[in-house]
Amino acid sequence: MKISKNSALLVIDIQEDSENDNIPVMGGSTTYENAPKIIKFFRDHKLPVIQIREVHRADMSDFGRELDGVEGVHCLEGTNAENYHHLTKPEGNDYLITKRRYSAFIGTDLDLLLQCLKVDTVFLIGGLTDVCVRFTAVDAHQSNYHFYVVTDSVTGSSRKAHEYALRNMKYLQRESNIATQDILEGVVC
Repeated sequence: MKISKNSALLVIDIQEDSENDNIPVMGGSTTYENAPKIIKFFRDHKLPVIQIREVHRADMSDFGRELDGVEGVHCLEGTNAENYHHLTKPEGNDYLITKRRYSAFIGTDLDLLLQCLKVDTVFLIGGLTDVCVRFTAVDAHQSNYHFYVVTDSVTGSSRKAHEYALRNMKYLQRESNIATQDILEGVVC
């Protein structure tokens, strides 16, 4: 796979204690195994790594409609869940984005950062495939970015929801579903 120098990696919501934080998570994911490899690849090739985390105020004033669904209260300030995961935590020149909504584009400066970095293609890893990853991919698409979702480095709320979300993203950009190996064997040009 050819990886453009105008690419960036979006590490979405890989946070500590996320599996025990009132969010349903599918079993059998290889995200924690593959994400560090992908992050290393981007860092080694001096491509932007953008670490995104979901954090809500301790008084829960910023949840909005989010608690209307299956998820309970999660990712509160002052809890372990607000921290980046130890296997993928930010280093060196990584960019940091904190979001309050599912999409990393809503209420953040992600789009401005991508424009300033002259990024036209984003690679997405993390979770949840059917929620934050999908909504970020949709907003990237609607903002005219190419996107790739690394299918074996994202985790869904369930296997079925994960697979449907991958199909949905492929519907938007037919070449969007790739694997970790595609990146690791890729050539930056």
